[in-house]
Parts: sequence; C-alpha cells; structure tokens
Amino acid sequence: MFGVRTIINAAGPVTALGGTLLSKEVTDAMAAASRNFVDLNELYLSAGARLAKILKSEAAMVTSGASAAMTLAAAACLTGGDRDRMAALPQPTWARREALIQRAHSTAYEQAYRDAGMTLVHVDTEEQMRAAISERTAMIGGLINTEKMDLPGIIPLQRLVAIGKAAGVPVYFDASFSVTHNSPPASLWRYTQMGADLVGISGGKGLHGPQATGILAGRADLVAAARNMASPNVPALGRGMKVDKEGVVGLMTAIDQFLTRDAAALYRRDRARVATMKAYVNDIPGVRLDNEDLYFGPGLVLSWDQKDVPLSYGDFVQRMHESARPISVLIASGPTAYFGKVNGPALYAGYLADGEDIIVAKRAREILLTARRA
Repeated sequence: MFGVRTIINAAGPVTALGGTLLSKEVTDAMAAASRNFVDLNELYLSAGARLAKILKSEAAMVTSGASAAMTLAAAACLTGGDRDRMAALPQPTWARREALIQRAHSTAYEQAYRDAGMTLVHVDTEEQMRAAISERTAMIGGLINTEKMDLPGIIPLQRLVAIGKAAGVPVYFDASFSVTHNSPPASLWRYTQMGADLVGISGGKGLHGPQATGILAGRADLVAAARNMASPNVPALGRGMKVDKEGVVGLMTAIDQFLTRDAAALYRRDRARVATMKAYVNDIPGVRLDNEDLYFGPGLVLSWDQKDVPLSYGDFVQRMHESARPISVLIASGPTAYFGKVNGPALYAGYLADGEDIIVAKRAREILLTARRA
C-alpha cells in the first residue's frame, strides 16, 4: 500500500495502527452507500434513532470518533442548546464553563474537552469534588476504564452519576474502550443505563466499524445540541468533524454484526493464543509472565530485570517493530486505567490473524535470548 509495510498487530485496537479491521459485510455496505446521494441530516437522524433504541437511551448520534464525541458533548454541556452560545464556542464568555474531573479519571484525551472551550478542574477526592461544584461547573467527566482500577479513593461511576444529579450537573462518560471484540452486547448500553447524561463510544476498536466513527448517546436535549454543532451545519464548532454516508452505514452494519457475535468463542480463541505465545517464552530464565485481561482482551505481559536480560522495554518494542514484517507492541505501564498494575511489553491476542501468535512469540523469544547471550 503506497510502499508502506503491513503490520502484525499485537498492540490492540489503537488508533495509530488503524484501530480495527472491517468485515466484508461492512465494506460491501459502505461501497453500496458510496453509489448514491442522500440528505445527510436525514441519514443522521435515522441512524441516531436506531442507535438510541440499541443503547437504551433518549437519543444518540454518529460522531467522527470517540474524541469528537467528547468535544461535542462538552460543547452541548457548555451551551445547553443556546444558539448564541453555540456561535461563541470555543471561546465561552460565561461563567458556567468548567469540567470537573477526578485525577484518577483523567487522561490525555480530555484535551477534547478543552477543544470545545472547557476549563478543566481536577480534584483528588470525592470530598474535594463535591466542594468544587459551583455555578461555574458545566460538566463532570468520568472514565469507564476506572471500573477495573484498584486505587484507594477512586470515585465509582455510579457515584459520579449521583453527584451530578444531586447538583444538577451533566455527567459525561468516556466509554471509548467499553466495547472490545469479545465484549457482550450489554457493553453497548451499560453506561447509558447506569444514568450518565452522555456517553461516548468508539465506532472502531471492538465494534469493528469504521475507525473514523463514534457514538454519542444520552439525554435528548444534550444530544440535540451536539447534533446542531456537528457537520454539516454551518457555522458550527464541529463542522470539520465530518462523518460521511459510507461511515454511517458501515458503523450501523458493524453494530448489527456485533450484536450477534459469539463473544464467548472469541474469548476462548484469544485465551488459546495467549497459551500458545506463553509456551514459546516461559522457559527463558529471568523473564516473568502475566496474563493481562483488561480493555484490549486477553494478552501476555512480559517483564524482566535488566541484570537477567540486558534489554530495555523500549528496545524490545523497537526490535519487534524492526522484524522482517513489523510487529507492533505496547508497553503496559501500570498502574493505569488501561493496563492494570502490570508493567512490561504486552502481547495482545485479539487483533492477530490466525498463525500470527506463533510469529509474535518466536520473534519475542529470539529477541530475549539474543539479549541474554549478549
């Protein structure tokens, strides 16, 4: 493809690698959609109505990714649908423009809130959060990954919802990683049913829809405000956040497939791949193995002491990438919302093609043994 090599993806559904792979049914649906013109707003409303039913929410819309969902959600909370305020973004002049976030729920992706004009206010404890709520608070942000984090003092998602409702402040959940390829269907509506005012989900990743799509679901008034600030409306904060007709149709087709997917069978397949990879490296002296099973699904995390294997984790990742066919690997840097408590290169199984688990494991073994001999 234009001289760019294809990659063996042991890193998971990360955007930098293209995020996901599309099924033939999805690409066929997108190709069919490309042959006709439609009224985009009519298509958006129709898809949104169906999404709302699936996500058991008042309303929903297709966005150009989970990050766009974050920006549009923040914009909706800032303006409440007020046309003059919509036109003023991303430079709000009114007091109610703060997003309140516990640091344990904080990620680099919340730049998307700033893009809408939000001022971020971070707190450490629930007591501090309650005390920080004021007439300036436009939104409370939550991260669904925190459900699997074992950190003292972290505010549970349901409590964030309760805090927001008691204060009359909308609560947004970043649920971009709520759906993996082996998630049960209920992962789509878990957080809207929990009571969050708005929830954003990636359309790529585990849904295997177009990576440049996402979902924003929740309160009807806030979703309507977000839709009014999205493409193709002019002038609007989200004018550039375009979702083409092919993307909408591809996403909806992918969701239909997701709802009938045999998640249990995929999980067993991935566990078997992890076992295969483990068999190739479990006899290397000094190398420790952990089974990691968080947002990317089953994987194998490698770790070692420098005195046993004189190789940094970064160098290991680089050498995997320098293989005859590049192999992409992430470093689990726990404790974090994405990697639990483990540290070390993580070989995730779910986005490998058949047989690639063996290629990955053999290359990992070769690199580690070469470092030991050196």
